[in-house]
Amino acid sequence: MPRWFKRTLFGVLALVLLCAAGWSWLTAPEAPPEVSDYEIPLDEIRRLATSVPGELPVAVRSELVAETSMPRAAIFAGESFEPHPMVHQVFQIVWPDRFLLIDAAFPGEFMESMGASGRYWDASFSRVLEALRRAERIFVTHEHFDHLAGVGAYTPAEGLAGRLKLTTPQLSNTEALAQAKLPDAMIRSLEPLDYDRALAVAPGVVLLEAAGHTPGSQLIYVRTQDGKERLFVGDVAWHGDQIRELHYRPRLVTDFFLGEDRRAVLAEFRTLFDLAREHPEVEIVVSHDEDQRRELIRSGVLIDGIAP
Repeated sequence: MPRWFKRTLFGVLALVLLCAAGWSWLTAPEAPPEVSDYEIPLDEIRRLATSVPGELPVAVRSELVAETSMPRAAIFAGESFEPHPMVHQVFQIVWPDRFLLIDAAFPGEFMESMGASGRYWDASFSRVLEALRRAERIFVTHEHFDHLAGVGAYTPAEGLAGRLKLTTPQLSNTEALAQAKLPDAMIRSLEPLDYDRALAVAPGVVLLEAAGHTPGSQLIYVRTQDGKERLFVGDVAWHGDQIRELHYRPRLVTDFFLGEDRRAVLAEFRTLFDLAREHPEVEIVVSHDEDQRRELIRSGVLIDGIAP
């Protein structure tokens, strides 16, 4: 065997092994830390939830706007590429005389731009737009377009001033705001919401900083009059099993498509896992989990559809 052939063969084999190792690094599961530096101070959150005068909300409702799918391997690192269903929903926190919204979904035109197949309900999004018109305040778990673009479709653009509460990190993420097609007039009309770690924004409703998935990611705690506690975690996880099994997204998705702070989200995973074990009375609500949404509606933790 000629020497040049051996060298070429060894070079090709080394390249194949290097590529295989790189692919494994990009797609293999990674365990969250045993100890997390991210805190969910539940006692403080519960105290804050009752620090705002007034009655607690009476219900939490969910409007389903779209159903899409994503390769399971993009959600659970190392698993198959078969399609995994995802839902896109808007949450309504209801008092007898008013309500808040959590997230705003997106107009139907984004289905094509995001390359998503599935189902989209124009009537549901029309109800979201009407809810935006009547909502006392609107918060978003984070600034990705599938949670924020609904407000970009609202007219007039300045009509949400004083009611749409985007945090300073959310408003500073100009790339995300552009992807969500928020008009400049809307952005100029908004006053940034600033807080340090946690903030009570209404009776029973508390915001908690959770930068990682995006710079402006936050958790939203809600306690209703019946004593039920919910923690809306946005896209920290895309399915509840990710938290229950400590099974995070692959680096290929987090580092090259989402631009996540992987260390921060892994720390949040560990803290949410610990919270679920120590305080099962707190329902951790994941935005895109179809299985969970169905079960939460069945059990009454969520009510299907925005109230008219």
